[in-house]
Amino acid sequence: MIIEKILNNNVLITVDPKTRREKILMGSGLGFKKKVGQEVDEDKIEKIFIMDNLNDSDKFKKLIQEIPIEIMQITGDIVKRAEEELKCTLDDHIYVALSDHIAFSIKRLANDIVVKNNLLVEIKRVHRKEFEIGQWAVNYINEKLKVSLPLDEAGFISLHIVNASYTDNIGESYILTNVVRDVLNIIRYNFSIEFIEDDLNYDRLLTHLKFFAKRIVTSEKDLKTDNEFIDMIRQKYKEAYKCSLKIKSFVESKYNYNVAEDELVYLSLHIHRVINVIKSKIR
Repeated sequence: MIIEKILNNNVLITVDPKTRREKILMGSGLGFKKKVGQEVDEDKIEKIFIMDNLNDSDKFKKLIQEIPIEIMQITGDIVKRAEEELKCTLDDHIYVALSDHIAFSIKRLANDIVVKNNLLVEIKRVHRKEFEIGQWAVNYINEKLKVSLPLDEAGFISLHIVNASYTDNIGESYILTNVVRDVLNIIRYNFSIEFIEDDLNYDRLLTHLKFFAKRIVTSEKDLKTDNEFIDMIRQKYKEAYKCSLKIKSFVESKYNYNVAEDELVYLSLHIHRVINVIKSKIR
């Protein structure tokens, strides 16, 4: 690999000769006393970042020059852990957003500025896997950097992971979380129940609600169901369907999103499964 640009003593830019994709290489002393055009000392490479989005790549380069290398490395470790746990590839933008967030959080901590995460309870419930990764990340940051970031940060980090999974900006993650929370509350109060959160059907409901919330935020319509199936669900799962109608009324009023009959069918199906399990435990 040939050095294309030296950002600082620890960070170099190179270009893959086959794909022509730009690579950001990171490692302690990787750029020390090096010049453009020289071979990269591959033994010193600790992290390799590949940014497909040119805008994100430019932001990341600027960020690298402002943020300590330790934070960049920690971000890479968190992303790797998240991708392994969630079995997915996160959007490259998370390297920029999460590095910046962690650096700013540590600055706030040094100045005794505490930012409470008002969605912490909802995040723990709605994004359980991401929150567990967020908890691991906070412990990892605290151990590596000898700081004491609070649990609230686990919630913020988990939303960055959610954001990198399937949304365009962190604001949408907050809206998604609120939508799921509100719908769960409608179901909870309608049937006067508490969810069994380790039940597989609850996980299925959560997954469906996350994508339902995404469709609300992005105004997408991608569900299609035949009329016979719709009629069958209406008749067979009457109580669940009535609850779905309440959800429809709420969503249309608050988010100006038209909930189609197809949406109601799948909501009813998931609600019925969850409620059925809870009722069987009560008997």
